[in-house]
Amino acid sequence: MLSLIVQFPGERPKASQYTSSSLDDCDLILRGFRGVPYGFALSRSLEAEEFWSRFGQQSATTWENKSSSNYQDEVSQILSKIQMDEVQKVVLSRPYFYETSKASPSGTFASLCKQYPHCTVFALFHEDFGSWMGATPEVLLEGTEEGYRSMSLAGTRLSGGMNWGEKEIEEQKFVTKEIHRTLKNLGGHIRRTPQTTFGAGPVEHLMTWVNTDNQQLKVLETLEALHPTPAVCGTPTDKAQSLLPTIESYPRELYTGYIAWVKDRVYANVLLRTMKWYANGIQFYAGGGITKDSVPLNEWMETEYKISALKDAVQFK
Repeated sequence: MLSLIVQFPGERPKASQYTSSSLDDCDLILRGFRGVPYGFALSRSLEAEEFWSRFGQQSATTWENKSSSNYQDEVSQILSKIQMDEVQKVVLSRPYFYETSKASPSGTFASLCKQYPHCTVFALFHEDFGSWMGATPEVLLEGTEEGYRSMSLAGTRLSGGMNWGEKEIEEQKFVTKEIHRTLKNLGGHIRRTPQTTFGAGPVEHLMTWVNTDNQQLKVLETLEALHPTPAVCGTPTDKAQSLLPTIESYPRELYTGYIAWVKDRVYANVLLRTMKWYANGIQFYAGGGITKDSVPLNEWMETEYKISALKDAVQFK
C-alpha cells in the first residue's frame, strides 16, 4: 500500500492511497535510482490527517555523515577518471542525517509548498520504501498537446547570481544532448527551447525543454530510456552508473529515482531535493555534477547549500 500527498505547481495538495498493480494497468509508477519500476493503482482519496498519522514512524538504527574531506576526496577520484577520459561527467551525492524527534512532517510539507511554488512537492509512505518527502524541480516526462517534453535541468548557483560559469553551462549541455539523443532515437521531430534560468527556492539552475512531436511514445519505455539522465547520474550513462557505487558507498534508494502519473495525464518527476523521515531524525540527500572544471571544495559547498535549504524548511512540533 502506497500513501501519497502531492502539490503540483499552481494546484492544491491532494492525498491518495494506492495498491500494487501491474505496470500495464497502473495509475502511478515509482522507481528508485537502481532496481525496477513499481506500478500502483489508485484506491481512494485520503484525508491529510490520516496520511500524516502513519508518516515517519520507523526509527533509523544506523547512519553515517560524510565529512568535507571525504567528499572532496571522492570528487578528486572522479576528476582522475575524467582526466583519463573514462567519463565526462559524474553526479556525486551524499546523505546527511539530522537527529531529532521534534520535527513536524505536516508543517514541513506546508513549508516546502510555500518556499518551492514552482516545484512538485510530495510526501509518500510505503512499508518497503519508508517515508519520503521532497520538492522536486525536475520534470522527466510530461505530455503536451504536440507530444511530450523532458526537462534538462543542471548547473547550480545561489539565487540572484549575475552570470553562469563555463562549468555549469557545460554540465547542463551534457544533459540536454543526452535527452535530445534519447527522444530522437524513439522517433519524431525534436525541438529545444532556449536555455533559461529556473529558480528553485534559494538556488537556481540552467533549464532547457526538449520537445518531441511523437504522440505514439510508450510511456514506460520512454521513462526507462530517459532514466537516469546525466543530471542525476553522468555521461556516458553506463560508465557513470557503474562507477558510482564504488565511490558513493551508500544506497540512494528513491533519491534520484522518479515518480510518474500515467493515467489521466503523463507527468513524471525526478525525485530530487528529497529527505527520508524517521521517528528519530531526517536523512537529507544532495549532489552535484562533477566535470573537468570542478573544484572539490566548491562541489562540497554546493551540497551544503542544497541540504541547508531543505533543513531551513523543516518545522518543529
